[in-house]
Amino acid sequence: MSEPVEQPRDQIREHPHPEPWARRGRVGRTDVAAVVDFTGRLRRLDYRHGGGRCRAAAVARLPAARALLGLHVADDVLGPLCTAVADLHNLAGWACFDTGAVDEALVHFGVALEVAALGGDRVLLSNIHYRRGRVRLHHDSPEQALAEFRLGERAAGAGGSVLALAVTRANQAWARARLGDEEAALALLARAQDDFAGARGEPVPAWAAFFTAADLSAMTGVVHTELARSVDPRHVESAVPALVAALDGYGPDMARSRAFTLMSLATCQLIDDQVERAVAVGEQVLDLCRGLASARTAARLRPLRDEAARRRGDADARALARRISAFRPEVGAV
Repeated sequence: MSEPVEQPRDQIREHPHPEPWARRGRVGRTDVAAVVDFTGRLRRLDYRHGGGRCRAAAVARLPAARALLGLHVADDVLGPLCTAVADLHNLAGWACFDTGAVDEALVHFGVALEVAALGGDRVLLSNIHYRRGRVRLHHDSPEQALAEFRLGERAAGAGGSVLALAVTRANQAWARARLGDEEAALALLARAQDDFAGARGEPVPAWAAFFTAADLSAMTGVVHTELARSVDPRHVESAVPALVAALDGYGPDMARSRAFTLMSLATCQLIDDQVERAVAVGEQVLDLCRGLASARTAARLRPLRDEAARRRGDADARALARRISAFRPEVGAV
């Protein structure tokens, strides 16, 4: 039996057979708003605690959400309803990815694409392709990730969202950096930064609200960290200020993003031979990761572990590498 899923003020109660939102066989905007609100509450749990704290609740409610599509829906409600149902699948896919259930994640993303396309929401389609790309990138398939990010870029352009363009181009930069393509990575990163600046005042959908100035700074730092590891250590000089700026912008509501950013910072400090600082940050990262229900943390810690293990003459660095190797994330009830 799964444990209750908490959120700051109350609890999202899970039922073996969730009741449909619409009770009279008709779907109205109130029903759509209820799905959107439910997804938003789960997304906040994901940001703060990891996918293990919201996966079960999201998956349990999906049948009731999809059932709404089979009821009487007015023409002006169909689009928003498709977006709401698709985004709940989008969140379920992300939570599955975060907890290590890759095949299930891709199934949810596939359904999300179908339902978002039914509703004609190209901006949400862009976000789903971005998330599918992140799955590929996390599992060391940067070329497949690039293909998804490019599909996301096309959908963002068709949907007229400059912010979605920024998201997809920043992630293309990461994939290019993973491939060691310095020129392309930096060019894409510059375009993403220009896009973000040009998106000021654009309405921000719930699924893209994570991509703030802090997140763009984190992505900038991650791209330069990748390039410092694979191309030229001097990229540390650009990575560190961006990572510090991201940390200054992340609050406790973005604990997982903060953990990932600290991992990159400690890695850069090791590359720059600031071993004492890196070890201190590394210990901070491990403490933070122990409180996250996220399987991704273990994989994202590997570059830091590898850099620490290379410092064979430093006992503290070796000890950090051992502690990272021994770390096992508590994914929680899924």
